[in-house]
Parts: sequence; structure tokens; C-alpha cells
Amino acid sequence: MKNVTKTILATAFFLLISLATFAQTSATYDEVISKQKKGQVDRYITQNGEEFKVGDTISLGVAFRNEEFDFILQNAGLSYYPLENTAANSIVVIKKINIMSKTVYVNTTRPQGYVFGLIIINFESAIKNGEIISKIMSSDNALSELKKCKDKFDLGLITEIEYNKKKAELSKYIK
Repeated sequence: MKNVTKTILATAFFLLISLATFAQTSATYDEVISKQKKGQVDRYITQNGEEFKVGDTISLGVAFRNEEFDFILQNAGLSYYPLENTAANSIVVIKKINIMSKTVYVNTTRPQGYVFGLIIINFESAIKNGEIISKIMSSDNALSELKKCKDKFDLGLITEIEYNKKKAELSKYIK
């Protein structure tokens, strides 16, 4: 009976250790800014509430100011190279999310046609400046969409119920 109890306890202990090892770690924008979280995480929730996880695909937008991205670099291991605007509209997969000094760094696979994977050196700024395409609608996009919907309503192409439904859906994004 003692051996059975020891075996059960050992198995339970092993399962608990295994579950703790495989538990996902996450961080929110507020935790990063307040330095409550640092190091590698599996999931990050941005300031606007969008969630990104290791293994997710993300779309590259366009370079914010120049012909090269400000916040996205090619990661050659020992050095980093500018990512040209020709990589715009590429799709990459998140490989690692790391938090250091109130900043979120994201490593990704390489865009098609490129040799090196990418490192996004300030994830929040890359989203804010359109270098990473957010799945959450911006205020301007929501307003534009609502105006199109209003035009459709005025032309009699959609009902008042459809218009009001779309208006309620889009209003939360308009600031």
C-alpha cells in the first residue's frame, strides 16, 4: 500500500511540474510599462487590447517615414539590417516575444524573398505607426466605414436596422 501511495504522489508531482512548465505566460501593456513583467512571454496584449501570441501570423504595413522601416529590422544574428519598404504587405509568424526596459520586442520568421528573420524593436510603436497592421480598426477607418454605411442607408441600399447595427458596432472604435 505504501508503494502505491508513493507512486501516486510521484505521478501527481510530475504532472504538476509538467503543467507549470507548459503554462503560457502573458503580459499586458500596463504590466510592461509598470515593469511588472519582463523576459520572454508567450502572449502579449497591446494597449488597444489586441492579443498577439507566439505562432500567430502578422501582416507588415508600410514604412512609417522613409524607404525603410523604423521599428522592424532584419535579424542576422550578430547584427541587424534595415528592412526595406519592399517587404510591405508581407506576412510573418511570431517566433518569440521578449520584454525588456518597458519595451516589447518580437522575433518573427523571414518575409518571403528575404534571407533573415525579423526583429520588431518596439512593437507598440510599430502598430501605432502602421508598420504592423492591427486587426483592430482605427478610429479613422471606423469613421470612413460608417460614412460608407450611411451613404448606403441614404440610397436605400440597406435598412435602418442594418445601419443602426453597423453604427453600434463601429462607434466603439471612433474617438
